[in-house]
Amino acid sequence: ALRQLDLSNNSLVGLRNVSFQGLGQLQSLNLSDNSLGMLWNSTLAQFRSLPALRHIVLRRNTWVCDCAIEDLVVWLKESDQVEGKETLTCASPDKMLGKALLKINGSDLNCSVPVDLPSQLQTSYVFLGIVLALIGAIFLLVLYLNRKGIKKWMHNIRDACRDHMEGYHYRYEINADPRLTNLSSNSDV
Repeated sequence: ALRQLDLSNNSLVGLRNVSFQGLGQLQSLNLSDNSLGMLWNSTLAQFRSLPALRHIVLRRNTWVCDCAIEDLVVWLKESDQVEGKETLTCASPDKMLGKALLKINGSDLNCSVPVDLPSQLQTSYVFLGIVLALIGAIFLLVLYLNRKGIKKWMHNIRDACRDHMEGYHYRYEINADPRLTNLSSNSDV
């Protein structure tokens, strides 16, 4: 049954995770003298959903006039809930200092069309693929340029393994001959 909520002078910097649900009787909300830089779309939607809310005070906040404030400006222009909305001005950046929020246009903010995240990821995967292909090509080029040295090295390893394995081969061959096993068990011969 709360009708008036005064959150002024509380050093609030944002209302991102604040919920006004259950305040259907709220008529007046005072958010003046805080450090609010912007109000998110979710907060503005909550303000719209409160049927009895008629007075919102937003004076003396540090509004940051960048691309993120566009939704707030649109809401201010179409809402009749905000008292003294003509006096709300930008606190930063320097080029927008003192400019009234109601007089901000999209061209003032220099907002480029946002690039969606999947296309950014796709671009980074393409770049990663190109880098890996380049590394692979360099590796193959090094192998190609050093092919004689690698061939000699492989022959040396093969010969060393062959010499080493021949000793085992003859040893097992002698022990595996069935005629020689009889000689070793029969010592009279």
